[in-house]
Amino acid sequence: MKAQDEKITQTILTFAQPVLVGLPKPCSKEQFAGVMRTVLTVWNAVVKDSWEGGDKYETAVLATIASAPKTVQLMVKRLIKRKKTKFAEGRQIIGQHWVHEQGGEVLFGCEGVDYQASSALPFKVK
Repeated sequence: MKAQDEKITQTILTFAQPVLVGLPKPCSKEQFAGVMRTVLTVWNAVVKDSWEGGDKYETAVLATIASAPKTVQLMVKRLIKRKKTKFAEGRQIIGQHWVHEQGGEVLFGCEGVDYQASSALPFKVK
């Protein structure tokens, strides 16, 4: 993994920490991957909105989870607020990410994509 990928991976894991502490110990690869998909979707939506100005992607994420349990809605709203307040400097979209299991441990990594270098943005919300 390249140094810049290690840095964004660590940033994302720190950003996700309040959600990750709620996972069962030990958690399965599938549980971890599911939570990280939500975390990355929120991150990318807030970043994309900051590039374009507005809240189109955040609104789309919230609309998508409107029928989800209240605990899920609250988690997503807290992640949105956390991204905007504590991680506002993070302006990379997360492109590729992976979750692997090795020796009973779940491992995560991701790659950031700068807006200028991105022609097809991952995690688009319809």
